[in-house]
Amino acid sequence: MLNDVTPKLAERLAKRLSTAVHEGQLAAGTRLPTEHALCEQYGVSRTVVREAISMLKREGMLTSRQGSGTFVVPNPSVALRLSPPQGNFEAIVEILELRSALEIKAAELAAARRSNAQLRAMRNGLAELDEAVERGEDGVREDLAFHRSVVAATGNQHFLETIDFLHQLVQQAISVTRRNEARNAQYMRQVDHEHHALLDAIAAGDSEAARRAASTHLRNAEARLREAQSEADAS
Repeated sequence: MLNDVTPKLAERLAKRLSTAVHEGQLAAGTRLPTEHALCEQYGVSRTVVREAISMLKREGMLTSRQGSGTFVVPNPSVALRLSPPQGNFEAIVEILELRSALEIKAAELAAARRSNAQLRAMRNGLAELDEAVERGEDGVREDLAFHRSVVAATGNQHFLETIDFLHQLVQQAISVTRRNEARNAQYMRQVDHEHHALLDAIAAGDSEAARRAASTHLRNAEARLREAQSEADAS
């Protein structure tokens, strides 16, 4: 898993590469320098280079050609750039609000449209999350994967592409909320109950219940975060 510094470095490198593209230093249609060359040029690790390239691929600025390397996309559409929360409390809350706008509707649609295979993926995702917690891990990757499986079950590719575009932001937000919840056994039980309530509603094909479950989960995540922040401010 990436350490706390890597996402920040990757974001900076992505911005520098994006600037190089817009200013013509990296011309449209040309091949990106090798990972090794980028590491040398910018003084960062391969992990940072790969994450930065992944960000720009998600934004449609870069593309991979099998066996040939990574290339600058000719005439890419204007890319939306979102600033990572970087642990800032209010920024994390804003990401939760953004997730709510997307995931509450996604849960409603998933309950109406999910296939048996997609339902199995959700169940497997929750099982993997439970196992990660039992191993003493933070479960961020598994939590993210579970919520993505719900979005995938909408059958709407635009929902899925949007959640994938927001991957870094959502990953960092979930990382903060899970670290907070891991400090309190009651919080962890609440999160587990909320996840299973969402899964049960989708399994039952109850769109309204799924919508309520997703709303409750995200609203409670914000409440738990605010409670922890209040305790930290008071100490």
